[in-house]
Amino acid sequence: MSTGSRDELRTTFAALGIRNYRLFATGSLISNVGTWMQRIAQDWLILVLTGSAGALGLTTGLQFLPLVLLSPLTGVVADRFSKRRVLALSQLTMGLTAALLGVLAVTGAVAAWHVYV
Repeated sequence: MSTGSRDELRTTFAALGIRNYRLFATGSLISNVGTWMQRIAQDWLILVLTGSAGALGLTTGLQFLPLVLLSPLTGVVADRFSKRRVLALSQLTMGLTAALLGVLAVTGAVAAWHVYV
């Protein structure tokens, strides 16, 4: 490995030398893995509940609807409020909704509309 390559790696990963950034990056990685696992599980659940490709497509589309509709508002929120609190609240909300859907699925009380909401 040449000296230039080592220098490039050192500058590429320099942010990982900052403890708070490492914590944020690790938490973000874990959260993103969980989010995608949840999306796949929701799609699978809809397929099991309905057996319909159309319902599966609707679920996939609805998963991204908040991103499309709320992006302008979330930019304003991020500018006006503490980023740490906004992140904590959004992660807590996503965790609670995932837990609620999980409880509904395990108890057999889940319906397709629960997944859509």
